[in-house]
Amino acid sequence: MNFNKFSLACLVLSGSALLVACGGGSSGSLASAPIASTNTSAAINPQSGAAVVSGVLDKSFGFSSGVPSFGTTSATSLKLSGTGAAPSFAITSPEGTATGAMTYGSCIFTVSQSNFAATHPLAQGKTVTVSPCSLTVGTAGLKGDGIASPANVTFVLGTVNSAPVSVSVSISASGVVTLSGFTVGSVALVSATGATGAGS
Repeated sequence: MNFNKFSLACLVLSGSALLVACGGGSSGSLASAPIASTNTSAAINPQSGAAVVSGVLDKSFGFSSGVPSFGTTSATSLKLSGTGAAPSFAITSPEGTATGAMTYGSCIFTVSQSNFAATHPLAQGKTVTVSPCSLTVGTAGLKGDGIASPANVTFVLGTVNSAPVSVSVSISASGVVTLSGFTVGSVALVSATGATGAGS
């Protein structure tokens, strides 16, 4: 009888040790992935332009009150196509349309076809340089887990921002930001409790 009680006590203790070893209870749960503390500004210039633009090719960005650098004052849209290394552009507004090639420095628009008046900045043969020229990627609050998810992106042309457009964005555990699979910059990450984390 005493032997059986001793054996039962050993069994209970062994089971408790096994639970501890296997991480039983809430103390063994994984920590949440860190999150981005801010949005990400991705400059479009000779060094970064090809990658940044590649992330938004074939997306149409709308500027409700026009773009001063383009000389438009009504709703204006900008769409980039082709490749990030040598993008083409299409600008459309009630005032006219223009197409051509974009190069970097910040953004240089060379008009090859246009129905704007000859004196307009977007007339055929004209060149418009816009600086600053960048994207603002809505990374604030996104997890640094490498998983792509939709996020708002706005196009910044000089002093005006476009309406946001949804684009696939991911952030690595070290804070590297990718836009449609193309690396466009980095962002500081903080832990779920607000302490500074990777990429800070």
